Amino acid sequence: MTVSVPLDARAGGPDLARGIALLGIALANLVGWLHGSAWTALLKQQDASAADRVVDVLLALLVDNRGFPLFALLFGYGIGILRRRSLERGERTGRFLRRMLRRHLVLLAIGLAHAILLFSGDILVGYAVIGMLCALLMTRGRVVLAAAAIVTLPALGVWGWVDGTVGLGGGSGYAAASAADYLAGVGIRAPDALHGLMLAPIEEIGLLSPMALGALMARSALLEDVPAHRRRLGRLARWGFAIGLVGAVPLAAVLVLDPAHARLDAEIVLGILGVLHQVSGLAGAVGLAAGTALLAARWDPRPVARAPGADGGLAAATPTVMATVTATASATGPPPAGARGPLGAAVRAVEALGAVSLSAYLAQSVLCLLLFPPYTLDLGAQLGSAGASALVLAGWLLMLPPAVLLRRSGRRGPMEHVLRALAGSSTPRTPRTPHTADAHRARGGTR
Repeated sequence: MTVSVPLDARAGGPDLARGIALLGIALANLVGWLHGSAWTALLKQQDASAADRVVDVLLALLVDNRGFPLFALLFGYGIGILRRRSLERGERTGRFLRRMLRRHLVLLAIGLAHAILLFSGDILVGYAVIGMLCALLMTRGRVVLAAAAIVTLPALGVWGWVDGTVGLGGGSGYAAASAADYLAGVGIRAPDALHGLMLAPIEEIGLLSPMALGALMARSALLEDVPAHRRRLGRLARWGFAIGLVGAVPLAAVLVLDPAHARLDAEIVLGILGVLHQVSGLAGAVGLAAGTALLAARWDPRPVARAPGADGGLAAATPTVMATVTATASATGPPPAGARGPLGAAVRAVEALGAVSLSAYLAQSVLCLLLFPPYTLDLGAQLGSAGASALVLAGWLLMLPPAVLLRRSGRRGPMEHVLRALAGSSTPRTPRTPHTADAHRARGGTR
């Protein structure tokens, strides 16, 4: 059985990024629920209203092809953390890979259920299949991981080509989005999900590029040990944001200038713009991951404490040592200025949501299923991007308070419990020493 790090010992940066990525994925997935209007680039609606087009452009610049690379990068980062902890315990490589296989098989089962019962655009199946490959490559060394990230990058660009040219195909929505009833929707989604599973090693191989990149970042605890990497994180954040934004502008301009492709109908031009949009999205994901690490450290109520390690950072520190050092520092030092203000509370709320990202991801699909299909409220045929985005944003905000309550009580989300129980993970109960008790009270927590 694998012993998991307690919630109060988790680094804030990756969880903050996951919480933000959840909103990005939910907004990007709206194209899988809206139907009845011809598609243009990025699967947006050709006949959008002015308000909808403004939202479309914002999504094209900041969300589309940026949310899922960020989530994939963080997924790979999580695999890297698991591998790092495995090495710290002296675990054999074979045992580590068997644990990873079990974990990814459970995730695969959850993803298949999600794809069949809730949403055609599931990402968990692809993450499970490609994540296992990433775990295998993680055991082969840094050079192999870097090569995998580079070699699979063109496969990521193929998806961008599709996003750029999709408006030339005459589509008007996912088939399941306009199903007459729930069972008809299941009947459409089930064969698609099984077909996707069979082809996942080929069709989803582009995910390996951000995953391998995330695993490489985890080797040096880049998003966890902010003091050791502050300058590097700052450069990554600035350049990543800039490249991500600039690379998104051309395809976003198509949405405004020629959504019906009356003049710009050359597949090769639109395809190149789509590839640029997609590949630059990976740079944007790296920038956002770096930026959230800095933001989480800035607003963390716990004073920064450097854990011991071979490189002076977190790379060689055990989870127990990390928790002890952080708890001691929290009990003995003052929090950063403003950490307990409204912005600090908001940052920690999004972190809490990121810690239950699997449960939140599935909950967002349940919400959309209640709102958009013809057999529920049928808002998928009545709303455009603006109205649908407002509902999704409201749902994301409503998930923050329950996530905070779970975090304060030291509990994980329901699907996290399912994954850990079936995959053989557990969280130990840490004895309440004077230091840890005082530290917990200093953070405003209760048990």
